[in-house]
Amino acid sequence: MRFQWLKDYQDLDNQIVYLKWNLNKSKLELNRWIYGDLSGVRLEKNSRASSLEENIVKIEQEIELMQEQQTEMLAIIESFKGIENDIVRMKYIEGLKLEEIAEEIGYSASYTRKKHAEIRSKLDFLDDYEAKTIEKQSKLNEIDYYNRDRDKDKQISLF
Repeated sequence: MRFQWLKDYQDLDNQIVYLKWNLNKSKLELNRWIYGDLSGVRLEKNSRASSLEENIVKIEQEIELMQEQQTEMLAIIESFKGIENDIVRMKYIEGLKLEEIAEEIGYSASYTRKKHAEIRSKLDFLDDYEAKTIEKQSKLNEIDYYNRDRDKDKQISLF
């Protein structure tokens, strides 16, 4: 499949965002157990809450590993040649607008739009990418929202 690298990169990026979201939720829950409304509740030895700190460390390690893989993948992607690869990379990895891409690659905006339309018609998964991008941004916004107020009170309710 042509541009499989893009799908692989997108999948890896989505996994990283999910792990960051999961890490944030786990830290919020741990915060509730330490400082919040659950601080007086007795934990059972094999309960999920009793291993929260260990799970947080595992998630952080997994994020670090995936980010290293993502960096390696970007280095490979940067080596690909051809205008189609450039357009796809700039649009779907770097997040540039088609007009900005046209400026970067030295072609007219109309040619770049036409080339992009040709590429899109060949790649069914780009529509799915657009929908996942919106979902991903929602998760990132949620992470930012909770992290912004976290240090103020030392407790944030999930509800």
